[in-house]
Amino acid sequence: ENSCARVEECVSGTGARRVLRFSVEAVNQGHATLTVPPPADRADLFTFSPCHGHFHFSGFASYALLDLEGRTVLEGRKQAYCMEDTQRVVSGPDVPCSKRFNCDNQGIQRGWSDLYGNTLDCQWLDITDVAPGDYQLQVTLNPSRAFQEATLDNNTAVVPVTIPPP
Repeated sequence: ENSCARVEECVSGTGARRVLRFSVEAVNQGHATLTVPPPADRADLFTFSPCHGHFHFSGFASYALLDLEGRTVLEGRKQAYCMEDTQRVVSGPDVPCSKRFNCDNQGIQRGWSDLYGNTLDCQWLDITDVAPGDYQLQVTLNPSRAFQEATLDNNTAVVPVTIPPP
């Protein structure tokens, strides 16, 4: 009942749960650094996580499990992110070599990504009550359009998934 997953509503109940874990990588493919205002300046954009001990940007991504016709079966509960430079994904003279952003000073430099690995808390969908079968996992970055982008065409990815019987 007191686990971070329950407190942050990443699971819909207590006890044994089935979760579909997946990784998400937000790559800054643009020509500029993605800067995030500090929580003191824009408290409306952040949620403080007592479990993690720092502020997370609210709503940077949305997750959904869709049926094969594209209807939403389940929406994800990953509500907040600490946007930081995790790994350099592009080489070049205009791409910084060193990490600049972390959970205390959030952002993603041009040519860098923020990787949310599938072992992180709440990096899943609680599929405990979902019937076995074939589905689609949909991930959308910047769904509320909080950040200005040159194009929104690459913000959503959909991959097939099969949920086996318990």
